[in-house]
Amino acid sequence: MTLPNCDEMIDLIPAFVLGALDPDEAARVATHIAACPRCRTEAESFRDTMGLLPYAAGAIDPPPHVKRQLFARIAAASENSVTQPVQQPQRRTARAPLPWRWFAPALALVLALIIGLGAATFEARGRADQLAADLAANRQMLRSMEAQIAEARQTAQTVQAQLVASQRALNETRVQLAASQQELQKIQASIGKDEQLVAFIAAPQTVSQLLGTTDRAPEEASARMFMQPGHNRLALLIYGLKSAEPGKVYRLWLAKGSQAIAIGTVTVGPDGVAEFVVDAPEPMDAYDQVMITLDEIDTIAQPSEEVIFEANL
Repeated sequence: MTLPNCDEMIDLIPAFVLGALDPDEAARVATHIAACPRCRTEAESFRDTMGLLPYAAGAIDPPPHVKRQLFARIAAASENSVTQPVQQPQRRTARAPLPWRWFAPALALVLALIIGLGAATFEARGRADQLAADLAANRQMLRSMEAQIAEARQTAQTVQAQLVASQRALNETRVQLAASQQELQKIQASIGKDEQLVAFIAAPQTVSQLLGTTDRAPEEASARMFMQPGHNRLALLIYGLKSAEPGKVYRLWLAKGSQAIAIGTVTVGPDGVAEFVVDAPEPMDAYDQVMITLDEIDTIAQPSEEVIFEANL
């Protein structure tokens, strides 16, 4: 059975499950769900999806195909959102929260990021567990081989050939063990980094802004900035950008008045994706403009004229 206002309720179900509706509107959605099988199924599916997020414990650098799908969804969400005119920065005062529907595009973007990165981190956790099991098996094998070597030495020449073979296998196992440990450390470090990024993006106080592109940017390139008023942290997600030419780097600048400050260099992967998190010298409210330029490696005094992305804050 489909009730007359099902389409409206479908739009409200994500906020209802997340607890983002006011009491009256939440009660209205709950009443509708109780009477409508279609919307009840939609709400249960959304709850199941949200229930899986805590098990996405940590993240790695997601595989290229996952990143492409994720940032394609980000780009789609950005195109469908309402773009506000860029105005000169001014000192802002506290204002009342806007209705939830104004934040629907941002909420969809955050959910896409959480779910996309959560899927990648869930896969990474499985890989880390497998590596831990392999390490334990290798240690056990190492102890066994060392015992065989000790016994073989007692029989001298009669077991010399076996000793040489066992020693070779032992060395190979140690090399594999060292390589596995290094890979595990890299995965764990990447998991920690992406956990911080997901937590920062998903925080209620985080706001996002799409950076404008110039005629120097590839047609498919896009960049979105995440920051928190009153805090120094800044996160960038870039999609569709080519790697920097030899001898050049992409550099992030923050401007305050006529003074521009180099914050750091942005590394773009072979798939055109870049993730960049940095703490600015001052809270983000203190700056007027953000830009990403293509600079010579040794030029850090001021931004070049090759501006790729820019936005007023």
